[in-house]
Amino acid sequence: MKYNPVTVANYFIQEKGKLGKLTPMKLIKLTYLAYSWYLALNNGNQTLINEKPQAWDYGPVFPSLYDSLKRFGRTEIDSILPYENEEVIESVDAEFLNKIWSLYGKYDGVQLSAMTHSEGTPWRKVYKRGCNSIIPDDDILAHYQPKLKPIVS
Repeated sequence: MKYNPVTVANYFIQEKGKLGKLTPMKLIKLTYLAYSWYLALNNGNQTLINEKPQAWDYGPVFPSLYDSLKRFGRTEIDSILPYENEEVIESVDAEFLNKIWSLYGKYDGVQLSAMTHSEGTPWRKVYKRGCNSIIPDDDILAHYQPKLKPIVS
């Protein structure tokens, strides 16, 4: 099932919010990493999220998620984000999101941002100041598939 990016962010808020500080930046980056690893695990045949990430000035972003989070600024988020089409994360996808949290939940938004902005990342490949370009799934696959071991083990 493909989810709205807000649904994925809400999963992290509901299930993991008590375990660490969740800021808009951290939620955006966790959601992007979930999209990327899910795509890689499924050999590009299936996506977790029904929206494509874009390369914005501050990194990879799902526009609808950004719109839901921008009112928070840099403050901590401790309640779910409103979304008119409530979706339930299936158990297999929840297990996957728990794995993403186990790998990345210990990092703050700035650290996650540095990871997604580093040389050779899909964001870095397509980013042009002020353009908000879609990050192609092929670029995400080329970057994440060779690194699958931490996710599948």
